[in-house]
Amino acid sequence: MRPKCDNWPNVRSIWDTLIKGALHEVHETVKIQKPWRHVMIDGERGLEVSLEAAARFTLRRHHLVERAPVERMLEVVDDVMGLNAQGAFNYQLSLWNRVRRLTVDRLPNALYEERCLIRSWFMRDTVHIVPARSYSLFRRGLERSLMQEWNRWTVKTGRKQAPDSWEPLYTSILEALEGSPLTLNRLMDEVGQGIDKPTLIRVVREMSLRGRVCHAASKGPWHHSTEHSFARVDRWLPDSEGGTLSGTEALTKLAVRYLRSYGPASFSDFAYWTGARVHDVKPAFREISDLLTEVLISGQRGTYLMLKEDVPDLTESDPEPFARLLPQFDELIMGHRDKTRFIDEGDRGRVFLPRADVAATILVNERVTGTWSIKKSKENRVLTLMPSRKLSAEESEMVEAEVEGMRDFTGFQIEIELIPPQNA
Repeated sequence: MRPKCDNWPNVRSIWDTLIKGALHEVHETVKIQKPWRHVMIDGERGLEVSLEAAARFTLRRHHLVERAPVERMLEVVDDVMGLNAQGAFNYQLSLWNRVRRLTVDRLPNALYEERCLIRSWFMRDTVHIVPARSYSLFRRGLERSLMQEWNRWTVKTGRKQAPDSWEPLYTSILEALEGSPLTLNRLMDEVGQGIDKPTLIRVVREMSLRGRVCHAASKGPWHHSTEHSFARVDRWLPDSEGGTLSGTEALTKLAVRYLRSYGPASFSDFAYWTGARVHDVKPAFREISDLLTEVLISGQRGTYLMLKEDVPDLTESDPEPFARLLPQFDELIMGHRDKTRFIDEGDRGRVFLPRADVAATILVNERVTGTWSIKKSKENRVLTLMPSRKLSAEESEMVEAEVEGMRDFTGFQIEIELIPPQNA
């Protein structure tokens, strides 16, 4: 029953006015907080997004804002387009940073028992782990550009006389691997006549780039491989020959998947990630131009691209605060030529070290805020944190929680050492 009130219509009118005003205020606030706006770019309609929104998009796609359940482990490897596999400890930690309840046996089992993942030389001619179902896509999409660079370097440095100089050796290596995978030492015993070990290593690498050979099981503990073995791809992955994509078609599909994982990104970013030259990747983007929108990132130079279907994800609210301890050569750090997406220019020298080394990084929300390293001592392991700025109490707690998680994952006894920033 409505309460008695002589001026009820007036009260209701006032109430409606208040509600409408509040909703209008909320709407205006949302508009102000929306991390992108429409702009004209070279006469075409595009977007301008904040650097934070661009970073958050990639972080979400990399499962770094919130770890995925362990049942989605293979999807996570697919979503980040492969784990950088320079060191077993590194690729184990890359996956642990993105997957909840991961155990150290899951990745080796997927690689060497189930063979639903495969390890070989892929992007930038470095070793990566990719889903076996995507092997042909990666190989065909990358082979032309990687082999061009490989032949240029090996001929220029005198390793071989001509691009096809080592092809006669392929047959004997494939015959030696007919029965089972072999280590390089065993392979040397089988085909060592007239070839030295450094040359054999390079020929195996060349055959990997051409899709003939891949990594098989390695010796050593889960965190440190001591000796690798190699297998014929047609024996290790009997179904890998499927599909009729050309190299151009495969590269185009990789470009779509790259933008889905690393966008907004530029031609230069994609070329850097693949190891190709910019003029070699531009045709792939022309093929998918109808799927793309041009993007400006506030404070950044140049124009970026992202998939139109991904634009709504830029409107998601800020994530809860989080921290991650990314390993050396992590996919996030190696995903763009322009490192300012996640790294302040003044910190670049802390991360990218001499001799092409890349440090392990402390990620707090959208920014790299320092580096870390871990070394074995007599009784335990010492994890040294080197933040580039003073961390707040909340940030320190988040980092310490990640160290505790690393203890649980690795089974290591880990002691924390903190080296405060010089400007603290």
